[in-house]
Amino acid sequence: MKSKTCLIGLGNILMQDDGVGVHAVMEIERRFRFTPEIDIADGGTLGLSLLPLIAECARVLFVDAVEAGMEAGEIVVREGEEVPALMGSQVSVHQAGLADLMYAARLAGTMPSEVCLVGIQPQAVDLGLETTALLKNKREELIRTVLARLDSWGIGAVERVNFIHKEGTCIKNV
Repeated sequence: MKSKTCLIGLGNILMQDDGVGVHAVMEIERRFRFTPEIDIADGGTLGLSLLPLIAECARVLFVDAVEAGMEAGEIVVREGEEVPALMGSQVSVHQAGLADLMYAARLAGTMPSEVCLVGIQPQAVDLGLETTALLKNKREELIRTVLARLDSWGIGAVERVNFIHKEGTCIKNV
């Protein structure tokens, strides 16, 4: 029986707010440790290439920019069957990739027993390395939403303590 949990950030970091899922998950990995441990991955725009990773998991939480017809910066949570498994109404900017991934996992019989998508409505998905100021200001709320979902799965997050060298640089995270 599978017991592994994976947190996967999706998005293209070259397209402004589209990369918010990757940025949020990488910040979570840097700031927190988890009990029990989880796998954390930058899924970027890998789509079907993520199939072997999620095939090992009992639970997968995706974080992504979502196109849900809401105000920019609004957070949306989709679980189970609400996470698209076939092409339907577009929820994620990467829905074709995520929908294909979910369909392939079902077809292969490797679908995790629990799947959740935590996303945020983007403001801009134009070429650019920086997320918009609006989404930067909402990142902490997005992170807290992800941590709350993980907590509901029995996975606790502990903020890392940084040991700061006297010159002000971080020398160790624990």
